[in-house]
Amino acid sequence: MIARTVLSTRANMNSMSDRPDTRTSPIGRTVAEDIAQRRAEDPEYRRLDDYYRPMMDLATAVILRRGALGMTQEELARRMGTTASSISRIESGQHRTRPDTLKRLADALGGTAVMGFEFPAADNAEATSVLVTL
Repeated sequence: MIARTVLSTRANMNSMSDRPDTRTSPIGRTVAEDIAQRRAEDPEYRRLDDYYRPMMDLATAVILRRGALGMTQEELARRMGTTASSISRIESGQHRTRPDTLKRLADALGGTAVMGFEFPAADNAEATSVLVTL
């Protein structure tokens, strides 16, 4: 379920006409092509990309939702009781956001924060998904 949500968010992002990953740089590659090449060539880049990818997916969801609500970073910050610079850090995807902050963020955007696990089937266990509301 979590993966489907992320894929759904990516699909929404991919339907945008000005997708950042399709812009061509001066060297003739899109951002997506550049990332793919760097991941293939540099294990440290791949490790960091894997580390930050969940936060980038959350950042994309926050940006899209805030935009759909016509809300500025300043307004979202006010609703959360924080600063616009904190919202900017969250939206950069380069910040590991704590669960309590995710809850306040979801509340401010009119949603619900959930966390969970997905376990594949094993020898003596069925596949399991567990989601909890924060």
